[in-house]
Amino acid sequence: MEISEANRAAAGGVKCELFESYTMGKTKKTKNRSKGNVKKQGDALFIFEKRMEVVLRKIIGKDVPMHLLNKREREHMRLLVQHVKAPRRYGNSIVSKEELKNVNILYQRLSREENIELDDKKVSLFDLNVYSVYIFFIHNVVEDEQRKKKLCEFPGTGYDFKSLELLFRAHNEVVLIKLISALTDVSQKIFCVTLKKERPYVSDYILEVSAFLPIIKNISINGNRRSIYKVGLPSNANVHKWAKVDVSLLKDHYSGEKKALDVYIQAHALKRMGERLDGMGAFSRNFMLAITFPHLKFLEPYKGYLLIPIEPAGVRVGYLFCNVIDEMLVIRTFLFITHSATPEGDRLKKFTGLNRSDISYWKIDRLSTLFKIDEEHWPELLRLFELVGIKNIQDLNVEVFNENKGNEVGEFDSFVGCLNEMKINFLDS
Repeated sequence: MEISEANRAAAGGVKCELFESYTMGKTKKTKNRSKGNVKKQGDALFIFEKRMEVVLRKIIGKDVPMHLLNKREREHMRLLVQHVKAPRRYGNSIVSKEELKNVNILYQRLSREENIELDDKKVSLFDLNVYSVYIFFIHNVVEDEQRKKKLCEFPGTGYDFKSLELLFRAHNEVVLIKLISALTDVSQKIFCVTLKKERPYVSDYILEVSAFLPIIKNISINGNRRSIYKVGLPSNANVHKWAKVDVSLLKDHYSGEKKALDVYIQAHALKRMGERLDGMGAFSRNFMLAITFPHLKFLEPYKGYLLIPIEPAGVRVGYLFCNVIDEMLVIRTFLFITHSATPEGDRLKKFTGLNRSDISYWKIDRLSTLFKIDEEHWPELLRLFELVGIKNIQDLNVEVFNENKGNEVGEFDSFVGCLNEMKINFLDS
C-alpha cells in the first residue's frame, strides 16, 4: 500500500509524537481508581474497540483478530488516539457560548468526513488516527513474534507508522483551516483556533478559540467613498495573521518602498463571490481566500488590473480583480471566468459574439450552471469552453460544497441552440 503523492506532500515536515506519548504513558504511575472510574474506563475501552474494528474493517477489508492484543495494549491504544474535548474561549476573547458549541459541532463533522486518500480508499481524519495508532502498536509494541506475525499478515499492515502519523497531523491542520474558514466573515468577525494538548502522556486535546472584530477602512475609489476590510488568515488563538502580498509580484503596479502590502477586500467583491460561486457555501468561499494568499505565486496584469485566480481543487473558476491603492492591495471585485472582462471571457466573446448581457441572460456567469453540464448531452459546449481556456469546471466535486443550487436542463438546450443558430463551428480551433 502507498500514500498518494499529495498526501506525502501534506505530511512533510510535521512532528511525530507517538513514540514520545507512548514512552511517557508507559512509565506513568497508575493512580488508585474508584469503582466508578474503573467502570467508566471499561465503557470507554469497549466503545473504542468497536470503533477500531469498524475502522480496520474499512481500511484492511477484513476483521482483525483484536483478541491477539491484550487488554493493557488495547487500553494504551485508546489513550494514544486523539481525543478533542469541548472547545474553550482563549483569554477574554469575544467568543460566545453558542459559537463555542458551533466550533465543536463543526470540528467533529470535519474530522469524520471521508476525504483523505489512502490507496484506493477514502478515509476520515478519525479513521487515519486510529489506523496509525494500530500500525504503531503491532510493529513497535507487540513483542511476541507469533502474535506480531498473525497481526501483520493482513493487507495494509505494511505502512510505516511515522508516515501515517505525520499524514494525520498534516490533515489535522487542514481541518483546522476549514473550521476557521467556516466561522470567519472578514466583514463581521475573524476567528482563530489552537488545538492544545492537555496532558503529555495521553492524546487529550482541547480547541482554544479566539475572535476579533474586522479592521475597516474607508477610502476613495474613483471619487466615491468605499468600505474595505482587511483580509485575515487562519492562525493560532493567540496570534492574528493578515494576508500580505510581496511587492515583487506587483511589477510596475507599485513603486513604493514597502516589501509587502496588506490585502483589503471591498464588500462588493464578497457579494459577487457569493452570487457567482453560487454552487459553493460561505465556508468554501472563505476557504478559498484563506488558502490563496499564503501560496500566491503570481498576479496576472490585465486591462489595468492585477488578477488573482481562484482555483478550488485546481480548477480555475474566476478572478479577484485588484488595484494598488494607498499602499494597499485592494480586491475590487470578483468576476466569474466567463465574464467578458476576464481573459477567458474575452476569448469566449471573440468566438461567439456574446456580450455581457447575453452571458448573464443564459446564466453561464455562475458556478451552478456549469456544474450541470453533461459531456454526452452538450459536447459542443464543452469543446467551446476548452477552446477559450475554461476547463474542467463541470468535474468539480459538488459534494464538498454546502450549497447545491442548479439550473434547469432546458437552459442549456436553449443556450446551445442559440449558438448553433449563430453558426459557430465548435470543432475548429
